[in-house]
This record gives sequence, C-alpha cells and structure tokens, in this order.
Amino acid sequence: MDDRLVPVRPPRRNRKRLQTPNPEVRQRLMAATAELIRDGDYAALRIEDIAERAGLSVGTFYLYFDGKADLFVNLVQEYTLLLRQRMNAASAGAADVAESLMRGFDAYLDFVLENERAFLHFVRASGTLATNAGLLSTWAFNAHAADMLPGVKAAIAQGVARKANPTLVAQAIIGLTQHMVVYWLEHKDICTRDELKAFVNGFIAFGLATATPQSS
Repeated sequence: MDDRLVPVRPPRRNRKRLQTPNPEVRQRLMAATAELIRDGDYAALRIEDIAERAGLSVGTFYLYFDGKADLFVNLVQEYTLLLRQRMNAASAGAADVAESLMRGFDAYLDFVLENERAFLHFVRASGTLATNAGLLSTWAFNAHAADMLPGVKAAIAQGVARKANPTLVAQAIIGLTQHMVVYWLEHKDICTRDELKAFVNGFIAFGLATATPQSS
C-alpha cells in the first residue's frame, strides 16, 4: 500500500514533474474529484471541472497527475486504504471469524453507501484498467484478501472452517461480497440492507462450515 500505483500507458509528453510535490495540493485535487463523482458521472467529468472545484489551474493538475486515469488509480488506492482501515477497526476484538466477517461486512456497506457512485464506477472500470501492479481490480482484491487471510487460516487450523486453500477462500469471500453489494445497489427493491447482510453472512458461513465434525 505504500507504493504508488500508476496506469500502464505512455507518459504524457513534456510533462513537467515536481521535485517536491505539495501533498496538500494533491489532496485538494483528489477531494475535488471525489466530490464531483458524488454529484455526477465520472466518465463525463473533465479535468477542467476538477481543477475548478479544487480552486487550481489545469496546469497545476498536470503537475500532479498524467490524466484522469492516473488520478482515478490514485483515488482508488487511497479509498481502498481507508476502507481497509475501517473494516479492520470494525473487526478488531471479534470472538471468531464469523463475527469478524459480519462486522467487516457492516463497515463495508457503510463505506460503499457513503461513496456509492465512486464505488460503482470503480467496479465497472477497474477490471480493464492495467497498472504497474496488474489490473486495478485484482490489486484491490488482493489487498482485502491479505487482511482476511490470517483469520481464515486460523479458522481452518482450529477446525471451525472446512479444510481448503485459505487464499482461495479469502478471494471467494471478497468476490462474493463485492458482487452481491453491486447487485443490491442496482436492485435495492429486491431486499433491505439487513436482508442482504443476513444472506451474504449466511452464505459465507455455509461455505466455511465443516462438512463433518473433525476429530480431535
């Protein structure tokens, strides 16, 4: 999470690069973009709009980012870190892996609903956006799965979860969670938030459950 992600694309010609970038200016541009995404369609968003909302010039924008794709990748990296921090904080102190997952999912839903437009755009765009760390969606999945892996391994070792490849288990949980949340956001009339939580948590619990009691 410390290494900056960048899109895999030819660099912008003659772009001036700052020797000592101002973190506050960079954050203003990212915050302005996040605000604009909440208000409208990211695909139609222009760099001029971002610079105007941030109170900066277009030239200043290009001192910090190569373009919209570069900005989007960095915005996703920052928001993924914030989401992971909130999920980890919510899961801290849980009695077992099931409670940890339920708490984490609740925090995930809170975060997604606060950033609904940006989240949906991320899901739709990140599967084809290549970065220096691979596809943006794969990078995000791996980041979340890495947080989940210790708990999954512990549950398997303790016999409270079926024996399986823990890496695959973590990836499956992340994949199921994201897909169901996207589906729910696009079909909110199908069930309530609480019904969605009960379904996803129950489905994961069923998948983790041991097929037969393990002998001690």
